[in-house]
Parts: sequence; structure tokens; C-alpha cells
Amino acid sequence: MKRGIISILFAMFALCLWSAPAKATPVTIPYEFVRDESHLRLGGIWGIPTYSIEGTFSLSFDLDLGIASFDQVNVTLTPENVSYDVPYIDYPKPGTLSTNNLDVIFSMRELESIAVSDEKIDFYLDRNLPMFPDSDIRLSITFVDGSLNMTGYFSAPAVDAWAYYLNAFAVEIPEPATILILCAGGLLIRRKNL
Repeated sequence: MKRGIISILFAMFALCLWSAPAKATPVTIPYEFVRDESHLRLGGIWGIPTYSIEGTFSLSFDLDLGIASFDQVNVTLTPENVSYDVPYIDYPKPGTLSTNNLDVIFSMRELESIAVSDEKIDFYLDRNLPMFPDSDIRLSITFVDGSLNMTGYFSAPAVDAWAYYLNAFAVEIPEPATILILCAGGLLIRRKNL
């Protein structure tokens, strides 16, 4: 009798779980750029310099709400600083600055997600410069088995200015708890084999 009641309760619980709609929750995943496969290329009238990208960032997204954002962006370019033109809406006067920070050049923390799915996220930043429509920043992320491919582009808001082309790969950084579990599992297997 007792087993029958437990079986019925278990079946009802399983039925409730099965019939409940799946609901996504907000997720934040840390990533690290693969230096040899991550580049920022400048195109323009002065040649085509290319910069390597290294560093980490966190990507936060919520599939239910259809939003995504970059957090904790610590990404640098090498071998040197990159010159970029400052839009007149962001600075008291137009001009040229230089930095080795990808977050500054691509305004990563300011990008707005316009399409969010479990396969791809598209970001956009409308700089609202009618004279320079190509200065709007576009960035896309495509997920591939624990890693991502990030592509993006925009042109500096000036005549005959640089165009910035981003093509980068980043891998997911394992959580510390995952690393501890993997190490403990390795030790158990090693101990068992001895």
C-alpha cells in the first residue's frame, strides 16, 4: 500500500514537471579570447593594419526577455594603440584618440541586443550621425560548442577614415567549481588505477 502511494505521488510529480513549460533563466558566461584566432583589422586609405586581441569578458543574456549585454570587459589589442575618431556627439569636439582597449573602440558595454537566440546574438549601436551612416556599430556572436565567434564592423565618423573589422574566437572559461570537480574526478580515477 505504501509503495503504491509513493508510486502515484512520484508519477504525479513527474507529470507536473513534464507538463510545466520550460522557462529560460538569465545566464552569465565568462569567455576568453583565443589570441591566435582573434583579430581587429583596420581598412582604409592608409593600408590594412591588423591587431591581435587578448583578454576576457562576460556575456549575459536572457532568452525569454530577448536581451543580452557585455560585462566585465577586459580586452586589449597588441602590438600598439589603435587610433580612432571620436564622434562629435560623444566629445566636446571631433578629434582622434588612441587606445588598446577593444571595449572603448567597439563600445561593447553600450551595445544593444537586437536579436537573441541560443545560436546567435546580434548587437547594434546607433550613433545617429546622418552624415556617417556606416559609423553605427554592428556586432554578432555565433555560438559553437562552448565557444563563440564574434564578428563586427563600423567606420569611423570622418571622411576617408578607418573602417574597423572584428573577427574573433573566444572559449568559455570553466567555473572554479567545475575545475575542482574535474580535478577530484581525475584523482579518484588515478587512485583507483593504482
